[in-house]
Amino acid sequence: MSKRLALVIFVVFATTLFCTAHARKFKSAHKIKPAESYLHADSVSADSVLDFAQSFIGTRYRSKSSDPLLGFDCSGFVSYVFKKFYFNVPRSSRDFISIGKKVKLEDAQPGDIILFTGTKKHTRKIGHVGIVYCNSNGELKFIHSTSGKEHGVTITDMDERYKRRFVQVIRLLI
Repeated sequence: MSKRLALVIFVVFATTLFCTAHARKFKSAHKIKPAESYLHADSVSADSVLDFAQSFIGTRYRSKSSDPLLGFDCSGFVSYVFKKFYFNVPRSSRDFISIGKKVKLEDAQPGDIILFTGTKKHTRKIGHVGIVYCNSNGELKFIHSTSGKEHGVTITDMDERYKRRFVQVIRLLI
């Protein structure tokens, strides 16, 4: 097994253990509420959404793709995950701002959608999207597809570079 693969497996395992221990009480209580942005009224837990999203960890990044066999860009990944649960969500990251309920960052819960600017320093346009994985003890983690060094679906800490790019949290789950 390559050192890189072993490191990826370790990071995913450690992240899962940490977030499961600190976020389980939040995730199981959140259900989808019927609203304009959904096509289907059945309830589904945040656990289900996150479990499905986690099944794609390691799937490669691919620009303009929402196909798990080819890879995902960020909005392709988020839209693919939520469409599995019959959400009528946008395909473009910048269009996510117009759905759901706006929530403060400190109130973000597992299953919420988190929006960021793109990587260009002087623009505040939304250019990246992910799904909140856990938010406890002041530590937020999110799952997303990144073109960065991980180059695919991964779980990432909300570090200083993402805090600078943060725009909004959107809640679709109750």
